[in-house]
Amino acid sequence: KIDSMQASLKEKDGTIQILQDEMSALQLEIVHIEERSRKLQSENDDLVKRWLKKMNEEAEKVNEVTAELEQIKRKSAALSPRMGPAVFEDDQFFAARTPATASGVGTTHGGSLVPQSAVGKIDGRMEEIHSIALSATGGLLAVGGQASTVRVFDAETGEGVFTLTGCLKGVNHVEFSLDGSMLLAASSDHTARIWKLDTGRHWKSLTGHIGSVMTAKFSHDASRVFTYSQDRTVKVWDTQRGLCVKTLFTVSSCHDFDLLDSMGARIVTAHMDNGIRVWDTASGKRVREAVLHKEQVMSVWASRTGERILTNSYDGTLKLVDARTLEVVTVMSAPGY
Repeated sequence: KIDSMQASLKEKDGTIQILQDEMSALQLEIVHIEERSRKLQSENDDLVKRWLKKMNEEAEKVNEVTAELEQIKRKSAALSPRMGPAVFEDDQFFAARTPATASGVGTTHGGSLVPQSAVGKIDGRMEEIHSIALSATGGLLAVGGQASTVRVFDAETGEGVFTLTGCLKGVNHVEFSLDGSMLLAASSDHTARIWKLDTGRHWKSLTGHIGSVMTAKFSHDASRVFTYSQDRTVKVWDTQRGLCVKTLFTVSSCHDFDLLDSMGARIVTAHMDNGIRVWDTASGKRVREAVLHKEQVMSVWASRTGERILTNSYDGTLKLVDARTLEVVTVMSAPGY
């Protein structure tokens, strides 16, 4: 019996040795797999960095071309007889005041004419209006409001073109893509929706917020959508897939935001705590922030070159800000504003 048990024990010792050898082999394989994984992760990070670098370079080229076009437009406007004397200062264009004319056109500023009277009216028998948007060509006008539909009108004739359905509650913001092929709406039903304007059909629903979506914007090529919600987050979406690729936690409630470059690699947000914040949307991190006003910042706008930010506050002032340093360049105010 002892001999039998010793033989069994020897057999088990052999089995244990085999299992230990297999475990050693598997551990070695795990080490190789982890090494390959680290190498692949490194290559992936390198590819992402190269891709971001390329996209930033392309964005810079677009910005340079845009800046040149803007400069040409400003010079053309300055040479126009109706604009009167003008001056260029720090890439900003200012036109002198001219007296009102019989045609109803009065003071001119920055290459634009201040209208004195309405030239037309669109009566769509709509409920309370929250947002309007004009397409880049000026042909279409989109209106969103208390109703759960978005109305699209021919801007010249005032006739209805589309009534876009899909939202379950009111619409807080509407925006056309730069090429005019899509329309984006932010809704109180916690979603943002996209419609294709060649057919007027609903295309994508961007769901993920847990509060009303107050603002939604396209990147210039419409490959990304940026949304802000009352849940105090800004989300970055892949338009084609309809998936959220990054969430930014804004801490303080945000009233508005704008893109600082064509792809939205950086954005600026306007806050209830009287300040503005600049964000890197790739990392989701806050780049810089500044408290610029004595009251809430209600809206914010970025120049096409991304060099200037304009803020609008309850304290009755507008401030032009250097986007790189967040230092105030100009303060604007007016009686009654």
